[in-house]
Amino acid sequence: MNFQPRPHLTTANRRLPFDCIALLLQGGGALGAYQGGVYEALAEADIHPNWIAGISIGAINAAILAGNPPNSRVDRLREFWTQVTSTAPWDWSGNPFVDLIKSDDTRNLLNQMSANMAAAFGATGFLLRAAAATVAAAGRHVGSDQFL
Repeated sequence: MNFQPRPHLTTANRRLPFDCIALLLQGGGALGAYQGGVYEALAEADIHPNWIAGISIGAINAAILAGNPPNSRVDRLREFWTQVTSTAPWDWSGNPFVDLIKSDDTRNLLNQMSANMAAAFGATGFLLRAAAATVAAAGRHVGSDQFL
């Protein structure tokens, strides 16, 4: 492939040398949050995929993307990931003793506890939000593009 970036062109005048752009999102739990950042970078570069596909957490992100108009996709992804990652039962924000327990060891312990709680009991609101996004996006057509 002979793709040469042309930074001197404005985003509106830049055209990618592809007829179709596909975004494939893999599974892997925490990788899903990184996928949101990847899509945000693509959107900022005015690159909008024609096809979106995913498996596991990638399918959930794909459903959120397909189920929302391009101008609100980044916000919906951020909303979803904020919801499913910020409800740990030991959220000590506002606690006056929080500075006493801030250390790498404590953070590592809390991260492991959070991961184990999510594995054992699920993430609060995760399946409910994921199911709603999947239903909203099922078989959705956007212009000449199709999202599955």
